[in-house]
Amino acid sequence: MRIDEQDFSAKVELPCKIFCGPDSMMEFTGVAVNIDPGSVLLQLGAHNGPWQPMVGEKVRLELSLPVNLELAKAKSLSVRARVANVTDMPDGSQRLELRFRKPSFKDSGQREIPAKTAGNGWEM
Repeated sequence: MRIDEQDFSAKVELPCKIFCGPDSMMEFTGVAVNIDPGSVLLQLGAHNGPWQPMVGEKVRLELSLPVNLELAKAKSLSVRARVANVTDMPDGSQRLELRFRKPSFKDSGQREIPAKTAGNGWEM
């Protein structure tokens, strides 16, 4: 068995953005609390505005991944997903289970770049 074929599941607390509606025009924030190779469990706040997630609805998810190195580019995981389950929590928040197939990693554009000084080269 190759390592990329092994099942895994990770409990996490990673910020994410959910895009839904026509042309993915509505944007909501949440926290990913569990992720595995084909699904992610999200915690949404109590106020989702006009959006009421429905099982079967298609959304786009961008999950911010942590960066450990000072000069490393921040990455995000971007997927098109389908809402597989919606659970209303006692505090008014919701938990969504999203299922996806082809995740892609991309630069999130946040990178620490050393300042360049005039005539001296790079400043540390």
